Amino acid sequence: MVAQANLHRGFADLLDSDEARWNAVLHRDARLDGLLYYGVSSTGIYCRPVCPARRPKIENVAFFRSCDEAEKAGYRSCKRCRPRRAAPPAQQGNLSIRPVAVLFVDIKGYSTMAARMRPDETFAFLDDFHARTKAIVEGFHGIVHKHLGDGFVALFGARELKSSDARRGIACGLGLVEAVAKWNDERRGNGQPPVAIGVGVHYGMVAFGPAGGEQAVIGDTVNVASRLERLTRRLDVALAVSDAALRAVSVHAGKQLRGRLKSVGTVRLPGCGPHRVWAA
Repeated sequence: MVAQANLHRGFADLLDSDEARWNAVLHRDARLDGLLYYGVSSTGIYCRPVCPARRPKIENVAFFRSCDEAEKAGYRSCKRCRPRRAAPPAQQGNLSIRPVAVLFVDIKGYSTMAARMRPDETFAFLDDFHARTKAIVEGFHGIVHKHLGDGFVALFGARELKSSDARRGIACGLGLVEAVAKWNDERRGNGQPPVAIGVGVHYGMVAFGPAGGEQAVIGDTVNVASRLERLTRRLDVALAVSDAALRAVSVHAGKQLRGRLKSVGTVRLPGCGPHRVWAA
């Protein structure tokens, strides 16, 4: 199937050896959630790679591709990470389930800005904003999935699964913040007020399928990304990134990205529970 072919191209290198699989467990790699499980012989329990439990000793670990495979080997499900709640990539008719990086962008204080402009000025302003930001998203090989008036939703991994999806999503968020800062230099030079944006980035499983006459993207991953964008107002920052998204980046690239972000600890997102968050 298409989903399996894309999966093979995007994640084969992360599953092709015990060393690679162990590295996924060590770094709680969200890219392999639903694709990899590990059992611990000393406890008789099997987990998802993103399980928050203390990491086991490697000599006690066995790897599995499914919950059924782990349970047939005699392991019982972890009560903390609940392995059967993981959703492996699948293609079921018009419904596709796969991991993506989801990025939400919104202009802060847009209503106040719009109240001070004529309708034609508002249109020109939004057209300029969307043209500039779309170019940034496409530069990181993402797609603008849906416009939301003064904001939009962008996806990385919507067309084809790649192990770099989370990295590109976070890098795009940083790129958007930098691009708006440069745009503000232009605006100040023209006597125009600066623009402030909020960006939220999360990585995880979503479902793609037709709903209400359009292609919808549904899942907790979308909700968390949206809440992260809203969180930028509470934190007074431009970008909020989930720890899950950072964990889905390779070790080297993740270290580079962390150098551009600051940890704000664990934050409870409305309706989505606690998440460790990084910000810029």
